[in-house]
Amino acid sequence: MLPSAQLGFHLQPLLEQLHQDELSKFKALLRTLSLKDEFQHISPTEVEEADGKQLAEILTNRCPSCWVETVTIQVFDKMNRTDLSERAKDELREASLKSLLENKPPSVGLGGGEAALRPLLDRNGLQESQDHGGCCSFVRLSVQQLPAAAFCALEAEDEEEEEEEEEEDESSPSWDIGDVQQLLSGEERLKSPALTQVGCFLFGLPGEKGAKALETVFGCQVSTEVKRELLKCRSVSDGNKACSSTADTKEVLYCLYESQDERLVKDAVAQVKEISIHLTSTSEMMQSSFCLKRCQNLEKVSLQVDKGIFLENDTALKPDTQVESLKNLSPADAYRNICLALGGLETLTHLTLQGNDQDDLLPPLCEVLRHPKCNLQYLRLASCPATTERWADLSSCLRISQSLTCLNLTANELPGEAAKGLCRTLSHPKCFLQRLSLENCHLTEANCKELSSALIVSQRLTHLCLAKNALGDRGVKLLCEGLSYPECQLQTLVLWCCSITSGGCFHLSKLLQQNSQLTHLDLGLNHIGITGLKFLCESLKKPLCNLRCLWLWGCAISPFCCADLSSALQRNRNLITLDLGQNFLGYSGIKMLCDALKLQSCPLRTVRLKIDESVFRIRKLLEEIKESNPQLTIESDHQGPKHSRPSSRDFIF
Repeated sequence: MLPSAQLGFHLQPLLEQLHQDELSKFKALLRTLSLKDEFQHISPTEVEEADGKQLAEILTNRCPSCWVETVTIQVFDKMNRTDLSERAKDELREASLKSLLENKPPSVGLGGGEAALRPLLDRNGLQESQDHGGCCSFVRLSVQQLPAAAFCALEAEDEEEEEEEEEEDESSPSWDIGDVQQLLSGEERLKSPALTQVGCFLFGLPGEKGAKALETVFGCQVSTEVKRELLKCRSVSDGNKACSSTADTKEVLYCLYESQDERLVKDAVAQVKEISIHLTSTSEMMQSSFCLKRCQNLEKVSLQVDKGIFLENDTALKPDTQVESLKNLSPADAYRNICLALGGLETLTHLTLQGNDQDDLLPPLCEVLRHPKCNLQYLRLASCPATTERWADLSSCLRISQSLTCLNLTANELPGEAAKGLCRTLSHPKCFLQRLSLENCHLTEANCKELSSALIVSQRLTHLCLAKNALGDRGVKLLCEGLSYPECQLQTLVLWCCSITSGGCFHLSKLLQQNSQLTHLDLGLNHIGITGLKFLCESLKKPLCNLRCLWLWGCAISPFCCADLSSALQRNRNLITLDLGQNFLGYSGIKMLCDALKLQSCPLRTVRLKIDESVFRIRKLLEEIKESNPQLTIESDHQGPKHSRPSSRDFIF
């Protein structure tokens, strides 16, 4: 094996930052990333017994430097030690620039023969190729990437000089700034993944600091056109197909952060109205914060934060970082800065925040809601563990915000007191919530009494989703007590998968016959059966029933129920949507429904059925219905919904 050149970063202090378990994980990952003989020739026992200092010596002295540099950064990222990977990257950049400064080529350029290459060969900047005689390659890929970016950033020669060169050699290629677009294109980067880092370098070079260094090394100015071309390639705009995925968006934000150029960033994000970001490291947190603060027209943000990000100390920041708010930053502060930056944007109306194992999500969010310029209308908090005190703080903020009308707390476990506090907030005259989702929040029958009281008093709440909570029939009875008051404004109630049987349907039937405001009711995945449907059919026959959409997906409804249902549909004048999906009705059941569905006077516009269209008799019945009532749409339900309940499209946020 060839002797290794010096690494571009100091490996030993990085490895000494790892505790014993982390060092063991580092060693295991290192071996999995060794594809040839870079590491496999070293005894596993020797590696296993080595401490951080000894492992650094092994890697530095006995492995190819370019491989060690690459895999070290990859392993740190896999271990979520991005503080260490960022330090390594910073040292690599400095080493690359230093190498160029110390080995400034003669005026003839690198193409001037072996004499021009000798300084780099002597200093281990280049190595002779064993596969191709007379050829050389860079020992460190980053040294090659930086000059490649510099080539695109530097000003082209004067037109007169270019014309003279073209006269001397018409076959010589003429370079122009438009090559930047090809450099940063997705197609080119698929062919050569190394171009991704070239693009990142390129964004950092046109800035004041980078430009000065380039002009010193190469003796010519940085192009004034390069920023314009960078904007064409990496603007985060609504119509830009370059940002077709979350990964693309993160790459753009990283490039813009590398520039440290506020004007460039503002121009690049000027048209951004909606953005989705999945943060997997604290460095991504800083990059996103730097860019999002300059999105003046942002309206919707979906922010997902990976598990464990807030549990590590962050030492990745450069000491001379040019963004004031990012100095001396800890991970929690980084998240707080993002929230506060978003809260001050009057154009931001939709925000989704997703957390995992940390409980620091709510405090900065509450600061956002208290911000005088906060104009949030929709807020979704997904998987956000928090204490009762922090939920109470959020509830108090709901009494302050006059813009927030939609709150989605799906899949959050609300402690008993937290649920009570939220119900008291709904009763407050300054609470402006209109739509609230408490789906899968571990609510029980005991919570229904507070909810019922809130429904009586609330002047604005029109949509309530309680799906996937074990409320039972007694819980439904308590809810109906509140819903029966004429002051109650609720129009949509989702009780999908709430352990409801025929007893719950009895209470709902009595409510629907009393001129209730309720127009949309979802009882999907509840075993209501024949008796439960009979109760509902009685209410559908009454003239005071205002129900317009009824979802009964998977409710154990059989063909024996269809006679009552057909009779109810012939007398009802308001129901426009009926979902009977995942209920086996068979030919006999559908035939009984035909009497109602064929009538043009029937108000129904959409019916969902579990049907086998391959059966000739059923297909013929459907054809008869469509011929008699062309305004009716019959949807065939072959399987259950994969991602959402049938009513989700109507429960609009």
